[in-house]
Amino acid sequence: MEISRLNFSLRQLRYFVTAAETLSFTSAARLMHISQPSISSAISELEDAFGIQLFIRHHAAGLSLTQAGRELLGKTRDLLKNAEELQSVARGLDTGMTGTIALGCLVSLAPPLLSGLISRFLADHAGIGFKTIEGHQDDLFKGLHDGSLDIALTYDIDLTDDIDFRPLVRLPPYVILPSKHPLAQHRAVSLANLVDEPYVMLDLPHSREYFSSLFDAVGQRPVPVFRSSQPEVVRGMVANGLGYSILNFPLKSTQTVDGEDFVVKRFKEKVVATTLGIAQSRTMKPRMVVQRFASFAEELIKNQYVRP
Repeated sequence: MEISRLNFSLRQLRYFVTAAETLSFTSAARLMHISQPSISSAISELEDAFGIQLFIRHHAAGLSLTQAGRELLGKTRDLLKNAEELQSVARGLDTGMTGTIALGCLVSLAPPLLSGLISRFLADHAGIGFKTIEGHQDDLFKGLHDGSLDIALTYDIDLTDDIDFRPLVRLPPYVILPSKHPLAQHRAVSLANLVDEPYVMLDLPHSREYFSSLFDAVGQRPVPVFRSSQPEVVRGMVANGLGYSILNFPLKSTQTVDGEDFVVKRFKEKVVATTLGIAQSRTMKPRMVVQRFASFAEELIKNQYVRP
């Protein structure tokens, strides 16, 4: 059976992705080390080959993607990743798995999770590379949708139908208190006892709504006196006596970077737990190296954080 000849090239696809990321032919040409007319011409040829317009050209304001361009961008990235993997495998068949994994992680999970996970994986898979991105939930979902991320470590909060989520471990929320706070002597703390106390909020999209919603059971939500998007800053504020906070990822240390201490207490009430898991796009078929990493991450995280 005769196979029809493709009328576009991987080079043109790379130019398309770079131009889509920079929204400028000039910037894309600089990154690709070619002339601006060359990249403009190559993308015009690609548009002719596809029979669609990928960009709207603005004379003084660069480029913007058409709807067709946005829809093709993720698939193009996926195709280029598979082409890269094919080339890597061909060059290193005797060394095992190769390639680069674009790994996303919720910003609050990155400090305790990413370094150890990647280090342990690379110990057995030396030919693998990683591109890591720490972001908010919306950032991670966007990356999975457009193909700039292969996989993400995050919570089961506001999942959409096009996200495949593999649950790993349930993480109930807990309160952290200054070590000298009167409630620090209690075995467990009631939500009602915290409502009027100074609250230091972990100010991340989705997380802030989740933590505040825990207080709906007592009919009043706390008003934060301090906010931070950085978990270490939140812990530091608590340890220095500025208030209490609520977190849900297990801590291995109750001392902050400035040497102050805080205490961790469970809630008296039955509170809603979140689930840590692996998120991937349902529309992108994961490469073998991504599947291998997902299985590795699942086993390691479950062994570390699931209690018998």
